[in-house]
Amino acid sequence: MNNNFLKSKKNYSAFSLIELSIVILIVGILVAGVTQSSRLINQMRLMSARSITLSSPVPSVKNLIAWYESVGEKSFNEGEMSSGSLLSNWFDSNIQSSSKINGFQTVDVNKPQYAIDDSTKLPVAKFTNQDFFYLPDGTIPFNNTPYTIFFVSQTYAYCACGLLGSGDYGVGQGANAFRYDGSTSIVNYWWGNDIYLTNSVTIQKMTIHTFVYNLTNRYGFTDGVLKASDAATNRVSTANNNTIGKTFNTEFMNGIIGEIIIFDRALNQEERKSIESYLGKKWSIKVS
Repeated sequence: MNNNFLKSKKNYSAFSLIELSIVILIVGILVAGVTQSSRLINQMRLMSARSITLSSPVPSVKNLIAWYESVGEKSFNEGEMSSGSLLSNWFDSNIQSSSKINGFQTVDVNKPQYAIDDSTKLPVAKFTNQDFFYLPDGTIPFNNTPYTIFFVSQTYAYCACGLLGSGDYGVGQGANAFRYDGSTSIVNYWWGNDIYLTNSVTIQKMTIHTFVYNLTNRYGFTDGVLKASDAATNRVSTANNNTIGKTFNTEFMNGIIGEIIIFDRALNQEERKSIESYLGKKWSIKVS
């Protein structure tokens, strides 16, 4: 009787190990399937974003100076388009001009990284510590010229984080710079003549910010909503020190940038809304 019990116990144990192996195998297959499905979904999102980019109104709007967007096949160097890779260039996608205005960085410790945004699963340029791109002088509209500039970005923390800037950053010399302002605001500053978009920043939330200057007034929009306006004339700034991810001194970006679009004129309402609508669709942002 005892022998039969022992045999039964041995058979039961052996059977349990077989069952366990089968369960592990099934779990492994399921995990592999889920992983493969996730990759497929992310690839479909990327293809969709590229399709939206190709059909966007941006190339048809006059006076496009530069267009930096992160999902294209030629947005960055091919060998640097993997998560965590250091980026040497951010290529201008402006098809209105044969002369491209590319962002560049040659120093490794200052190179932004290629990253995948957690919410959209789309490629972005990631900026931490002292990462930034140089731009050729005069890329950002300077002196007293009009402009419309769009940003798609998010910050990891409330900080004085530079998005885009140019000028000599001093009294009498001026600047044209755009940065997060340490709280829930984002600001376009000309050095002593600034416009703040208050209650426009949420940490780790991708947002569209638009700034328009028409030589008489300046306007700021967040996700298509007018957040601020002011009477602004006689701007003074120089063509020097053009950068992405850095403004005055140590105002380095701490977050991600998905897109920057620069025009050297004040777009009308219809043009502005069409581009904001495109950006909202592409980056899954609700635009009013």
